[in-house]
Amino acid sequence: MLDFWLRVKEKLDYQDLTQRELADKIDESYNTLQSWINRDRLPNAEQAVKVADALNTSVEFLVTGRRTQGKSNHSRTVKLLEEAIENLKKDL
Repeated sequence: MLDFWLRVKEKLDYQDLTQRELADKIDESYNTLQSWINRDRLPNAEQAVKVADALNTSVEFLVTGRRTQGKSNHSRTVKLLEEAIENLKKDL
């Protein structure tokens, strides 16, 4: 199985979603999604973006396993929130 589909499966498991629910989210039939997976076929670019968006990740992550600096990397957001909390504590 392509690493793409293995990563999709990991994301589905993590988010407690089924393949049928993913198919609904990307506006594809369950049979179409199953065909892609069973034939080890990568979706086209537009379909890959829909899959990534539905799983709240990036196409880059699904294809390569590497995280981008975009929405799938929350460390900067966490750091900013921690700094804001510290500043609020100082003001109290």
